[in-house]
Amino acid sequence: MIEFKDLSKSFGDVAALQSVSLAVGAGECVGLIGPNGAGKTTTLRILATLTKPDSGTARVAGHDLVAEPREVRKRMGFLPDVFESYGDLRVLHFLDYYAAMAGLRGSRRRRTVQEVLELVDLTPKSDVAVHSLSRGVKQRLCLAKTLLHDPAVLLLDEPASGLDPRARIEIRALLQTLREMGKTILISSHILSDLDEICDRVAIVEGGRFVKEGSITALKAASSKRKQVCVQLRGDAPEMEKAFEVLSAHPLVGQVRSNGSTLVIQKADGVEDLTPVMSALIDAGMSLVSFAEEEAGLEQVFLEATRGEIS
Repeated sequence: MIEFKDLSKSFGDVAALQSVSLAVGAGECVGLIGPNGAGKTTTLRILATLTKPDSGTARVAGHDLVAEPREVRKRMGFLPDVFESYGDLRVLHFLDYYAAMAGLRGSRRRRTVQEVLELVDLTPKSDVAVHSLSRGVKQRLCLAKTLLHDPAVLLLDEPASGLDPRARIEIRALLQTLREMGKTILISSHILSDLDEICDRVAIVEGGRFVKEGSITALKAASSKRKQVCVQLRGDAPEMEKAFEVLSAHPLVGQVRSNGSTLVIQKADGVEDLTPVMSALIDAGMSLVSFAEEEAGLEQVFLEATRGEIS
């Protein structure tokens, strides 16, 4: 549904994108993560036909975005990171205006507006002035506008930016609903925990390049943090020292360090199973509270893949 290859874009002397490529299948949700200035918004604006690439090719829902921009727009919905509205329009009039812009007429337009209001849970706000809405409600309204023409592909630029915790949860739940509806979603966000919950894959962007891409599960599995095991003991300082000695001498252990009441084991190269290490501690008389592999988060994956560069 989304496919681009070797996309490049410069603004003056600044290379915003440098030969980036990605493919997103139907019904997939893929996240773009990276620091400010990495090239995420530029990528989305190119796919939304708002910015022309300097080179490379891209297709959305089977249509070339340079040669067939109108066909792309029929099948794509773009949620920008900045909300804009006109005058003192009320919510219902705001959506009715954009439904008319999308070519909807008569009873079909009225029905579509009502259905979208219900989908984003804004029916009670239909007669409220747009300018008086909170940021979170405005984001839901902007997403409703994006859905009016029932696009198969959604490009979402920081949909939860600046929202309070409740509004973030509501937006995340709405995105989950859109996934269940079969929408194909490409989303950028700095809130990695949200992407962890809703995305199938992520592409990590830095300095205008995609430095790493893959399923979240695979990227976590490859993280160096997955090579660590935390051991918590019930004993006192002498027992901690004895456990440290046992672990340091074990052939399956690469390194050991103390972190308060916890010992952190780094696996030796090529080692996956540390069950013999746990058995060695028990045989030495240690009283274990826990012996568990650390779970790598998306934040850890991001930190390992990037160096803090901007394009």
